[in-house]
Amino acid sequence: MRFGKVVIGILLAGLGALLLAQSLGYLPAGVWPWLIKFWPYLLLAFGFALLANALKNVVIGVIAVALVIVCVAFGAFWISLYSKTTKTEHMTSIDLEKPPVHAVTVQARAVAGSLTVSADPTVRHAIVLNAHGVAGEEFASHRWNASQGSGLLVWPARFRITEPGLVGGTFRVRAPPRTMIRLGLTSYFASTTADLRELRPEQCDVRAVGSSVRMLVGADRPSKIRVHGSLSNIEIRLPANCPARVECTSPIVLRSLPDDFSERSVGSARGKEWAADGPGKPVSIVVEGPFMRVRVVREPVKAL
Repeated sequence: MRFGKVVIGILLAGLGALLLAQSLGYLPAGVWPWLIKFWPYLLLAFGFALLANALKNVVIGVIAVALVIVCVAFGAFWISLYSKTTKTEHMTSIDLEKPPVHAVTVQARAVAGSLTVSADPTVRHAIVLNAHGVAGEEFASHRWNASQGSGLLVWPARFRITEPGLVGGTFRVRAPPRTMIRLGLTSYFASTTADLRELRPEQCDVRAVGSSVRMLVGADRPSKIRVHGSLSNIEIRLPANCPARVECTSPIVLRSLPDDFSERSVGSARGKEWAADGPGKPVSIVVEGPFMRVRVVREPVKAL
């Protein structure tokens, strides 16, 4: 069986259906940029199909065909849900003075949209939440608990990967500069940015599946950045002289590191580690999961 032809046939049929839906006005705006994010899955499907033909292995061929069918079916399912959502914007704020809160833990999630966490100098004594492209206020709501100087923010409060009101939504968390913060972010087929340069991050944990994650670290560096998942592109920007350790627990990871990083031996047989020296405590960057692309970039040295 020529699995390569089957894969190409399914893809052409799916593409033709999308073009027909667009010409008839059934395709909502913003679909094509979202669908482009699925190219790693299609690349895997083509690779499996070619491998199945070369080895004459039916099992690998069936996996390739099933992967393409799942991608097309999920894309159609997402479009049907996304077309039902409204394009309104919701904004709310959380007071950090009543009761007084000095450290905040943020657990934010996004599905096929975008998520941004950053500091905003215009925000004073409050965390501001903006949600755009969700079905209603119930999907932009949050949970907030504060006690003994610490606060826990869960946003959105209602979250499921198949929730039609959340798919394709844009979420933004803005905090006052110098806020002590811990991040627990979840990104499914989404674009996630954490700009920590004006915040005081302690730890960052990101679960990324089919997503693009970008983290910017400043002078107040977190002790650990953990990224786990699969099929995601990770970019971490560090200060010019920031010491760091990068550990990859899966062999199927593409790495791009600055020249001052060198491979070091680790105590366990699990994964590999690269390190760069510098003043202060190093940032521990741990990448867990297969088919990940990790790129570490240093900010240029500022001229005096």
